[in-house]
Amino acid sequence: MSLKNSIGNLVSEEAFYKASVILLGGLPVIEVITEIIVRFDDRIIPSFFLPQVTGLFGILGTLLVIFYWLSMERGKRKLRIADIFYFTLLFFMIISAVFSRNPGLYAAGDYFYCENPLHFLAYYWIYFAGTLIDDPKYRRNILFLFAGVAVLEGVFAFLQTFNIELAYSLYYYTKHTAYGLTQNSNYYGGLCAVFIAGISGMYIFSDEVAGSKVLKYTLPAVLTVLFYTMLASRARLAWVGFAGLVVFYIISFTIMYRKDKETVKPAIKRSLVLLAAFSAVVLIALFFTDYIREAAVRSYWEVANGNVDKVGTDRIYNWKMGLRSVPDNWLTGVGLDNYSYVFRSSPEVYFQAKAHNEYIHVLVTQGVPAVINYLALLIFAGAGAVKSVINDTSKERRAVTWILIGMFITYCVQALFNGSVTYVAVYFWFITGLITPRTVIGRNKNRLF
Repeated sequence: MSLKNSIGNLVSEEAFYKASVILLGGLPVIEVITEIIVRFDDRIIPSFFLPQVTGLFGILGTLLVIFYWLSMERGKRKLRIADIFYFTLLFFMIISAVFSRNPGLYAAGDYFYCENPLHFLAYYWIYFAGTLIDDPKYRRNILFLFAGVAVLEGVFAFLQTFNIELAYSLYYYTKHTAYGLTQNSNYYGGLCAVFIAGISGMYIFSDEVAGSKVLKYTLPAVLTVLFYTMLASRARLAWVGFAGLVVFYIISFTIMYRKDKETVKPAIKRSLVLLAAFSAVVLIALFFTDYIREAAVRSYWEVANGNVDKVGTDRIYNWKMGLRSVPDNWLTGVGLDNYSYVFRSSPEVYFQAKAHNEYIHVLVTQGVPAVINYLALLIFAGAGAVKSVINDTSKERRAVTWILIGMFITYCVQALFNGSVTYVAVYFWFITGLITPRTVIGRNKNRLF
């Protein structure tokens, strides 16, 4: 095989697909192995290897992108909007890191909580990879990958509701609380809501993507367990994300009903089946656990005490502190993942390494131009994907994109109250890439055009 063909294979659609699958499918497996090791070696803690693996893929993935651009024939090299966003994301990340108020310090130095430049390279590479994956078979397989990761996470999360843990939670944990393999129940709740969105879509559009009847009947059972563990995470932000998913399907079904009744009618029927199943889980949780009551009481007292800053477990206060720093740091932010800097002059004993609102976090840490770029990417990706659903003549392609939009919306909504961490964020960036509009890629086996 010639060097030219070797490089072509390296940067093919298949290569980006396989690399993405290895990373996203490998992360939870690595965490399971790590937690088994933890039981025998107290020098290792949960999530010990995940930041390192993510950073390594950030380097390797970026090299893959470089080879992709270098291998292009000059006459076929074309810069698309999706590509421009990849470079602008890199630009603002580098600028905020270089001009940080605390250079080299990320999330106050918490190695397992921080997002350093290598992690951002991983995010942006996997976003770029998603924009290149156009083959319907690959995109359908990716949905099954998400479902597989969700099941693996859900098994451990379900056991945790009975206080059965493989290792222990590195961060927040209370008894009978689900955190899966994420080390934090809030992170699990948000990620679980995204996976529920994906598997719900697979069931709703099972005629187009599921295939076998056995799988069609299995998906609702999987969803009921996952939904239960989502409630068991005690993460109210997961409820918000799930509500966003419900609103999304109501609106999209209303719009698409006029265009394709044959597809939408069975989809609505299956949605009602899922709604009944989720309602049954809510009743079970309400009468046999404290998951819903505790969240309701916590929300009530946050509002009833009259201190607005306390709402959302001090989130309002956290956001105020961050926004207060913007006028003096509007151009480059206080520094990449350096949110803790905003508390340096606070007279109160309070500290947060994340904004617990991803949009405010980007604004404060990377600056106004960066958050505008970020929001523009989300709008471009979402709007383009909606157009694809409306205009695509292939039922399978349209269904897959529809499902991915649901996952995208769910994450974006829960991100209003959640923080970004490597283990969860990589899935979101990949989903964003998958729905970002791009000119159809050339079918040449050795090269993407």
